[in-house]
Amino acid sequence: MQPFASVLVFLFSTVTALVARSANPKSSTTSTASPVIPVQPMVTFIPPAASSKAPVTKILAYDGGGFENLVFRSNGQILATTAFPEPLLFYVDPLRLRPGVVLHNFTSLQNTVGITELAPDRFCVHGRRKEGGPFTVFSVDMRRFFIFPDGTISTPPKIKEIGSIPSSLGLNGMVHLRKSDNFVLIADTLLGAVWKFDVDTGKHNIMIKDSSMAGPSNKTEFAAYGINGLRAQNRTLFYCNSGKQAFYKMRIHADGSSAGNATLITSGIACDDFALDPWGFAYVASPRNALIKLDTRTGAQLVVAGDFDQDTSEIRSASSARFGVSDSDQTSVYITTNGGAFLGAPKGSQGISRVDIGNLAQAFKEREESLVGGRETCL
Repeated sequence: MQPFASVLVFLFSTVTALVARSANPKSSTTSTASPVIPVQPMVTFIPPAASSKAPVTKILAYDGGGFENLVFRSNGQILATTAFPEPLLFYVDPLRLRPGVVLHNFTSLQNTVGITELAPDRFCVHGRRKEGGPFTVFSVDMRRFFIFPDGTISTPPKIKEIGSIPSSLGLNGMVHLRKSDNFVLIADTLLGAVWKFDVDTGKHNIMIKDSSMAGPSNKTEFAAYGINGLRAQNRTLFYCNSGKQAFYKMRIHADGSSAGNATLITSGIACDDFALDPWGFAYVASPRNALIKLDTRTGAQLVVAGDFDQDTSEIRSASSARFGVSDSDQTSVYITTNGGAFLGAPKGSQGISRVDIGNLAQAFKEREESLVGGRETCL
């Protein structure tokens, strides 16, 4: 194992773009303003590993692309964003009946970061404009999209700019609470807050700003980074804080406003985005080369896939996680990976993988009944 100082978390960055360009001279991505999370600080707690880890299957390998986030279409296919070297939107077939293809290059952006579903085959994507411009939100309409088995796109998605958030500092995770809502909630990693963004009009405002969302108080290079991934379930907002390496929850109202104080679930967790299951467990994409199962009721952690801190891990710097939506993969967690090293990500380490957790749901001896509400984003 090499020192973890070589394992990095890429969110959205000038440095990332420059490194990617040095490794790939053909890349045209430019940037002058966005910061980078260079290295996650070491945690004193190393979570235990499951006695029988879940198998990991590579669904898409795309060397030279730092995958940041993913979402599922209602038909089970994946849309994924890349933070570097180019701001791309990918189409990926989990069954691999069709090749993964680039759906769109957001040429006005330096990266694509958050993505969420608004309604069946309607999505929202955001990223930062080039030359230090504001974070901008786009709609992606897949309703008439058609792709041939060989990967040739016959009818591309319809993509439209909705609006920008000039006062945002570092947009990251994004969630749509209910299908009937005309707004999304977006984490601002550097501001330590959650924005509410109207997907019809582009109007926006800071909905929640809390000390639990801010970066750590110690003045280190990592101190500015706070809230990262967020998901909603049962009128509760779950979110991780990358700088503090902590995981929180907060009750919210239907309009996205806070309905109570933040509750610390656990600290000492190397975290990025995550997926929620119906029983109160979060499957956390860890930049430290693992998928961590977190009991949101007790704070207990367990590595269920990958090898924590090991450069030989099948998972290299995981950045996001989602459960499959088809009958065949509802017990599988799909993760994006970015490879994680400034010196050059190992070949095959960047892309999308499937982790078949199966009966690992019993690893914490979880109760048999489902929590009320169940499905992720259900309010």
